[in-house]
Amino acid sequence: MPQEAETQAPMPYRRTIFFGVVLGANLQALDTTMATVALPRMQGALSATQDEITWVLTAYLIAVAVAMPLVGYLSNSFGRKPVFLVAVAGFIVASMLAGTSNSLVEMVGYRFLQGVFAAPFMPVSQSFVFDAYPGEKRGEAMGWWTIGMMSGILLGPALGGYVTEFYSWRWAFYINVPLGLASFFVVLVFAPRQRMQRRVQPFAVSGYGILAIGLVALQLVLSRGERMDWFESWEIIIAAAVVVVALYLFAIHIATASRPFIDRAMFRDRNFVVGMVVITMLGAQWLSFLALVSPYLQTLAGYPVVTAGVAMVPQALANGVGALVAGRLLLRTGPIPLMVLGVLCMSLANWGMSLLTPDFDRVTIAAIVAVHGAGLGFLFVPLTITTFSTLPSGYTDVGTGFYALGRNLGSSIGASVAVAWLVRKTQANHAVLSENVSHFNEALRHLSLPEAWTLGDVTGLAALDAVTTRQAAILAYVSDFGWLAITVVAVLPLFLLIRMPARRGAAVEAVAS
Repeated sequence: MPQEAETQAPMPYRRTIFFGVVLGANLQALDTTMATVALPRMQGALSATQDEITWVLTAYLIAVAVAMPLVGYLSNSFGRKPVFLVAVAGFIVASMLAGTSNSLVEMVGYRFLQGVFAAPFMPVSQSFVFDAYPGEKRGEAMGWWTIGMMSGILLGPALGGYVTEFYSWRWAFYINVPLGLASFFVVLVFAPRQRMQRRVQPFAVSGYGILAIGLVALQLVLSRGERMDWFESWEIIIAAAVVVVALYLFAIHIATASRPFIDRAMFRDRNFVVGMVVITMLGAQWLSFLALVSPYLQTLAGYPVVTAGVAMVPQALANGVGALVAGRLLLRTGPIPLMVLGVLCMSLANWGMSLLTPDFDRVTIAAIVAVHGAGLGFLFVPLTITTFSTLPSGYTDVGTGFYALGRNLGSSIGASVAVAWLVRKTQANHAVLSENVSHFNEALRHLSLPEAWTLGDVTGLAALDAVTTRQAAILAYVSDFGWLAITVVAVLPLFLLIRMPARRGAAVEAVAS
């Protein structure tokens, strides 16, 4: 049943609290992006192979996936404030330990610990925003929350590159300490304790265990699938089978257990279910776009790493502007028109990328990534508000935890599929194009080719092969972006399933407090 709108007294120091929780939540984005930039330096310092060093990222992702389903139960049991403070304190300690690592085993262990403590950041910070602002202000507040979160994604690569280049890769972890301490003390001093609203059900160990096993196996498939040639490897086949079995058993657990890990009532809320599906698809689209644009700029357009990072700044800025505008317009237009606009912007941006050649100018790429970022902003804020608009307040903490989990899993799946498709299409295109590079091709023999592209020696053939590989990659990127432009539109029919309250704006006012 939808919640009735309720009068909520303004929370004291809510802007200060907002700053503290967003700063804490940004630790996850900053740490992930900075660690990725510092990965090559870590590999040399820890004497790791290319395959081994990826476990620095994989361990973190697995830990986040395993711990995130626990966030709702812990918040309901102990309150959001204690959970957030423990998470920030643990993350600070784990960051310091990661910075002192002298072996790969130590680094992987500390990164796993970081992931465990990072899991509550985003869902709990969202819950704090819902608490701090009354219903009619939550749309705008979520817009500012999005801007705050994008700042971490925007600053992370540049900050990570700077400290790695001029200090040490260890500072990619040490820098979390002062930021974490600032967030910890702001929340400790100013955030009120949560009033417990209902009795917490006993913890469903079996349900959580099944879900955790499935999530670990899924992350292994997504993280190692490309390197292991996907289903040509028994490791990937076994892990995928574990995912299928675990999901099946978890569905049975939810349907039949007297005290399931996730209350069945949540799945009877249409808006929440639709929101979970859409945010998973949105996560896949968002990270796929980033995973393709950055290497496209560097490997095909010839952008240096720093320039490629700067070229993505318009996306982050437009995302924040789009989120803020969506938050302000939500009460006037309702969520559906804004979400449709967001989807169309994302589709247009992907379609624009599919029409480009590597000779594009910087204004063009800035416009395309800005349109994509604005689309994300228009879509994310009303989607979040709508997802929780009819969910009873007692499920807010559990809901935000699984909402964040859906976004993260969607991102992992989307990036893995996009990169795998890119690799396969590049190989297939190269095979087709190279068929015509032969002494027996009369047209090629009589063309006026550059001197480096001679067919009579190994050096000339290698140069010609490099050009063929580049053209094959361009066609593969065109295919990838084209598919993204088409598939993002698939979410539009889901908006028809959203149940709108009788009066405009009630969806915002009814969000759980």
